Amino acid sequence: MQALGQGARNAALLFGVLIFLLLMMSWQVNSASTLSTARGVVFGAMSPLQRVLGTAWGRISGTVRGYGDMRASIADRDRLRSRMAVLERENARLREEARATPRLRELAGLRAATRTSSTGARVIARDFGHRYEALTIDRGSLDGVMLDTVVLSPDGGLIGRVIQLGSLTSMVQLITDPLSGVGARLADSRSTGLIAGLNGPHLELRYIETHQAPSVGEGVITSGEDGIYPPGLPLGRVRSFAAGPPIPGTPLVPLARDESALFLDIVVTPLVDVQRVEQVLILDPTT
Repeated sequence: MQALGQGARNAALLFGVLIFLLLMMSWQVNSASTLSTARGVVFGAMSPLQRVLGTAWGRISGTVRGYGDMRASIADRDRLRSRMAVLERENARLREEARATPRLRELAGLRAATRTSSTGARVIARDFGHRYEALTIDRGSLDGVMLDTVVLSPDGGLIGRVIQLGSLTSMVQLITDPLSGVGARLADSRSTGLIAGLNGPHLELRYIETHQAPSVGEGVITSGEDGIYPPGLPLGRVRSFAAGPPIPGTPLVPLARDESALFLDIVVTPLVDVQRVEQVLILDPTT
């Protein structure tokens, strides 16, 4: 009997332990499920906030990086601009030297080719109110310049003559001045006349008779018959010509017949653009 009672107690104890273990296991499973559910709820609630914060941080980081890149780009741009300004100044200086070198060579070559001695000069002033009448050069009486001294361009084209003299400067009357007069000759036909300005860039060849019609493009040179300019200096080329009025100096009447005209109206394009010339050559009148 006693043995049976002891066995029953052991069986009850074992059964109680099993029940306890089953209860503990059930509680742990429920706790894990509850914790997982709580974590899911918290994660779901925080997910939008995390997304917003992540997006905002990405934008802030991008802005900071972009600002840094922009500062670096601005610094690079400023360095490049500074370097470009230096290069542009150097390029302008080299271009000016390149432009000046041929002109100086032309002056030297023309001096060698000119029988009379000559002096180089530089244009220092222009009368912009009367652009085609006169200019001033940086040579005067102290340099041996005299009144009526002939002035040429670097390539040998006639520019004009000295009409006003100072000790260090001289005023040159241009051949484009309407009041100038240069004895001229057509290079091919050898007909002689007088060149004068037309209040502009072109010249007028006067007193060529109608039966001595030139050809367009024919050269015009100095004749030497005016007593100032030596013969053979190039003046320009014939641009156009037409019959003039019956009486020189009067308006051309449209109904008048061409046969009644005594002289031609001849327009000449000068060899030298007097508005662009920067250096000139002065012929020595004493040789």
